[in-house]
Amino acid sequence: MYCPHCGTQVHGNRCSVCGTLITVSSDDVSGAPELSGWWRRVGATLVDDILLFIPTYVVIMMVTAIAGLISGTIAGLLLQGIYMVKLLARPAGQTIGNRLVDTYVRDATTGQALTNQQVLRRWGFVAVYGLFGISGSMLGTSIVGVIGLVDCLYPLFNARKQTLHDRFANTIVLRK
Repeated sequence: MYCPHCGTQVHGNRCSVCGTLITVSSDDVSGAPELSGWWRRVGATLVDDILLFIPTYVVIMMVTAIAGLISGTIAGLLLQGIYMVKLLARPAGQTIGNRLVDTYVRDATTGQALTNQQVLRRWGFVAVYGLFGISGSMLGTSIVGVIGLVDCLYPLFNARKQTLHDRFANTIVLRK
């Protein structure tokens, strides 16, 4: 059984995360939100990455030609950030990738739509470790690879199926 407000798996009659009192009837259980699985999350990310690939590449190339590689890379990250922030900050809490795989992002404590601050923290976490990749050093590239891999695989070992960026922003991904 899952909490109808925050999606946490509940044992007993009260959610241990948000404190919601859980009343159970046979009808209630089927309508409770379910945490998204790892493969659905990967699918949503792949769809978003495919959609953003060409626009990001074009922005990086244009800005790089004018202001250099670092500026181009930052412009590409900002384009991706605008996409993520604008879509996840909406009440539906979905990017196009989330829509296609029937998932949505919510506050991990209340189950409510995300605040702008949460959306910025969620995207910012990924953007900051992505910036290490433009350092041009082997160490920077290694840091990006390790953090990215841990962030991607973390839901496989987390009870609430959260990534590191979910934990940083206090968010969860639920199935529709």
